[in-house]
Amino acid sequence: MQPAESFINFLQSSMSPIVLISGVGLILLTLNHRIGRTIDKSRSIVAELQSGQSGHPEKKKRELRILFQRSRILRLSIASLSFSILASSLIIPVLLLMNLFHIDLNSMGTILFLLSISAIVLSAILLFVDVTLTLKALEFEVEDFI
Repeated sequence: MQPAESFINFLQSSMSPIVLISGVGLILLTLNHRIGRTIDKSRSIVAELQSGQSGHPEKKKRELRILFQRSRILRLSIASLSFSILASSLIIPVLLLMNLFHIDLNSMGTILFLLSISAIVLSAILLFVDVTLTLKALEFEVEDFI
């Protein structure tokens, strides 16, 4: 194979992990926004409880426990996506080694890809759990009005 063809083949092969990293980055941005809102809401409730302005302190404490649980779940989801980005990023040097030195690393590339996709699936499941907890916290907040 000509050097130019080998390089073009490498560039074509590298596009899939790069696109995967880009898409996962957008999901990671969303999760960071969600955890930021959870932290802000938790701080707001703590300030409300400390000042004694809360009309329903027990309800606020339950909501705070849910928010803390959500924060832990979101942290795990963010860690999962970060691992996915790492695994996807490692595919590119594997492809480079395969193209430069004609080493058969297909199984390593496949494993890294499967790990990356598995981490995305785990993060999606955790995001669903977070949304469920969000609705549970909302229920505590609005139960007196509906």
